[in-house]
Amino acid sequence: MAFRILTLLLPAALLLMGAFLLLALVPALSAAQQNTLALMPYLMAGIAGFLGYCFKHSRVLLVSINLCAAYFLIQNNLQSSLARPDNYVLYSFLSLLLPVNIALIATYAERGVFTPIGVIRLVVVSAGYLAIYILKEMGVLGYWLTELPISLIQMAVDETYLSEAAAMVFVVALIPVVLSLIFRRTHTDAGLLASLIAALVTLLWFERPLISSLFLSAALIALAVSVVQNSYNMAFVDELTGIFGRRALRDKFANLGRRYTVAMLDIDHFKKFNDTYGHETGDHVLRMVAAKINNVKGGGKAYRYGGEEFAVVFAGKTEDEVLPYLEEVREIIAYYPMAIRSEERPTDSDTGKQLRSNQKRPEHVQVTISIGVAEKDDSHSNPDAVMKSADQALYAAKKAGRNCTIGSHQPISVPRRVQLRRAKVDFVNREG
Repeated sequence: MAFRILTLLLPAALLLMGAFLLLALVPALSAAQQNTLALMPYLMAGIAGFLGYCFKHSRVLLVSINLCAAYFLIQNNLQSSLARPDNYVLYSFLSLLLPVNIALIATYAERGVFTPIGVIRLVVVSAGYLAIYILKEMGVLGYWLTELPISLIQMAVDETYLSEAAAMVFVVALIPVVLSLIFRRTHTDAGLLASLIAALVTLLWFERPLISSLFLSAALIALAVSVVQNSYNMAFVDELTGIFGRRALRDKFANLGRRYTVAMLDIDHFKKFNDTYGHETGDHVLRMVAAKINNVKGGGKAYRYGGEEFAVVFAGKTEDEVLPYLEEVREIIAYYPMAIRSEERPTDSDTGKQLRSNQKRPEHVQVTISIGVAEKDDSHSNPDAVMKSADQALYAAKKAGRNCTIGSHQPISVPRRVQLRRAKVDFVNREG
């Protein structure tokens, strides 16, 4: 899980680091370049919001509006000193509104934008910024300075304008954002965390030239990238197992070289296993097998072909070269003890303790796979033909007693271990 989260955070982290490095170059930019940079958040908000709308990622659209509205207020109302009472009050409200909105968006489930709940969310995100803008234009914010609580005046960090109250709100907002990232593990949640960090850095170093342009642009780019990454995963990654799916396999076939080998793998007696232990346990088996296959050595790339069937492609390898790697995976799976969970799931910890004390040890079962292997040769000159040959070898492996690996160039014979197993069964039957 930790590796998955770090992978999700990597693009956003690189973008924020890039913004930090560019901050030092701002004084060297020409006026035209600085003006162009100042327009970047609007452009990126438009792109991220459009992608979020088109691909039905409502949270991306909402946080894009959130960051764009905040940036508009900064650029149009906070370009003079924060020592002015009206500016400081606006800054104080902004430092509370930004993290609160991001935290709320992190808790949202994906819904359509123009549904009743989608419209309500849009109003919630926009209303605060609209109210602040109207009050600023009315010229009344400056009179509220004396009404602010001391926590909005006392600075959290020396030589910054971020108040203790705002710092506390950011800390609290971090909780739902991080929890959403941990439990959902999506690129969108990584973009939300990047947005919260970008907002905090912007408000901490508020008087640095173009800091809001750089960091909010970085966050918005991260959000746009998250939509592309999510869409890629939906198209190419199998949702249940987390490995690449059939569409990715077809894409791989279009980019193979002159030498390659394809292996087709199938879980033995999977339908019977599902009928006996239930589909939830069957899903656990699929995930376990996929994880083991995905760790195959020799440069193999694993794919879920459909149902309980998987494929592994070895680019630049012959059939003889990959057989040991596939045999290793088959043996790892065959000797892996699968614990069967009880269907009586407790609803509280006390009931769980009582059930565990009264139960025997959980039942363990072994799952096996059969593997058929074929390489590109003169008689199988394209990926589809090679895969068909591997499928025929898989059928031969099943006919040979399952739980074995057979290559298309091997003579079809019953493996020694299968012969021994059958002899043992015959002996038991005779004695019985």
